[in-house]
Amino acid sequence: MSAGRLILAGAAALMMTTGAGSLVAQSKNELPASLGDLKTAQLVEVRDQSGQVLLHGTLKTSSNKPKETEREAVLESPSGQSAKGKVDVDIDHKDGVDTKGEVEVTMEKLPAMTQLELFIDGTHVSTFTTSKGGKAEVKLERKKS
Repeated sequence: MSAGRLILAGAAALMMTTGAGSLVAQSKNELPASLGDLKTAQLVEVRDQSGQVLLHGTLKTSSNKPKETEREAVLESPSGQSAKGKVDVDIDHKDGVDTKGEVEVTMEKLPAMTQLELFIDGTHVSTFTTSKGGKAEVKLERKKS
């Protein structure tokens, strides 16, 4: 095996496992399994790499029907900065069971070209990078078979 392939194989193995070999790989647009029920989730935060909260908001149910629940939150800067955003959560139901959950977050006026993290109820759900204009959009979903 060439040195390049050996390094690539080692890097792939490192990304797939940690510690006792637990799987940590996650599809880029998939909500992590560690995130609880989207119908009861409350706090949404956008943090920088040092853990400082740049945006936060509280999810509230805007519509609750037999086939779909819709929730939303307005994201505001806790320090009074001009950054802002919005969170939309859609949860599909069939026969009383959640079949699909989608989270869409749009943000603006954040630091340009900066890597940030999205948290819901303290659980890390995504890492993303803002645009040159300080905007970002994150779409995540969970499907149950």
